[in-house]
Amino acid sequence: MAESNGQTLSQEQRLQQQRLQQQQQVMMNARRRQMEMMAAQQQREQQQQSMNQISSHGEFPSQYQLQPTMTMHPQSQNLTSAYDEIPILDPTDLGFIGEKPASFSSFSSACQHGPLIEAQSIVSSENYTPSFLHHGLVLALSAGNVQVAEYLLSAGAPIVRQTPQNILSAPSERQIPLFELLIQHGWTPNTPGYYGAVLLPYVVTNLPLLKWFLDHGADPNLGPQRDNRDRMGGSDTDCCVVLQTAAARGEVEAVRLLLDAGAEIKNGVPLHYAAGACPPGTNPHVARVLPSETFDQGRVPIMELLVERGVDVNQAEESRHMVAKYAIVHAVMAGALKRVTWLLENGADPELKGAWGSAVEYARSMGSEEMKQVVEEGLAARRLRSE
Repeated sequence: MAESNGQTLSQEQRLQQQRLQQQQQVMMNARRRQMEMMAAQQQREQQQQSMNQISSHGEFPSQYQLQPTMTMHPQSQNLTSAYDEIPILDPTDLGFIGEKPASFSSFSSACQHGPLIEAQSIVSSENYTPSFLHHGLVLALSAGNVQVAEYLLSAGAPIVRQTPQNILSAPSERQIPLFELLIQHGWTPNTPGYYGAVLLPYVVTNLPLLKWFLDHGADPNLGPQRDNRDRMGGSDTDCCVVLQTAAARGEVEAVRLLLDAGAEIKNGVPLHYAAGACPPGTNPHVARVLPSETFDQGRVPIMELLVERGVDVNQAEESRHMVAKYAIVHAVMAGALKRVTWLLENGADPELKGAWGSAVEYARSMGSEEMKQVVEEGLAARRLRSE
């Protein structure tokens, strides 16, 4: 009898061991699939960074486009995914960490649209993993569902580096309450994302949200690492990404708020971004840019403010890449007659040369007839003053 019990126990142990081995194999397969997804994501990121290096100031700058002096170095060889800080505790977790996670229809609907009691019922019915809870949190934040987001955070949903950016997809009137929730759970506006990126550059066109960020301690000199040295590292502290983004796309009040909050002009070339701003979808390296008078004139008050605060209209942009180098060359390339006129009237030298030549040379070869006339008249007036 004892021998029979021993044999039975041994069989149970073997079965348990087999089940454990099978589970480990499933986990290994899931991890392998995750690594493949990570490799594909990293390749997309690197391709995007390469494209950003040759893009103009005209498009809304990404965290890398905003760094005209960025030096590229090899990135870490660690494979990555959008939310790779969240542990995989179950094979099904793999579906919740990618850019487009799998969804459970009832749970997804409850997280996005409510009711809260439905989300509570699903979460409380089983011991769900952090990945599952985070998936729900992402859906709630993106949809602006404050109640469900608050519940999921209290239930243990983690906040990782890419989590807060989902709030920017929510209705604008719900974004501040959602950011308030994250602050209650340890996040701050200076918490870095991957490679040190912060959210502040992405809120400069929303004045109430920009004011909220600054009131809650956002540092306008933080930004992504110039050399992409550490995916999980901190931000560079001498960055001009935020100010340059505001100069290119924000209102003059946004630029003033950032300067008053301590944004350092010396960290970058905000005047160049204001001077060279192009309408969305246009690029002077692809075709001649002809902005409307309203769009063109809209950057002039920002240029005035920047010069008033100490920017040199002839500041040279130092970079190892091919750049226009001077604000007036950027303005000519952007087809911005009003900005070019203002720069010439305020001492810009149209004969200073960057990688695309001087403002005079570019206007003569690529500019409209109106641009050629404005630049030639400005050049003549400058030479007359110097006599």
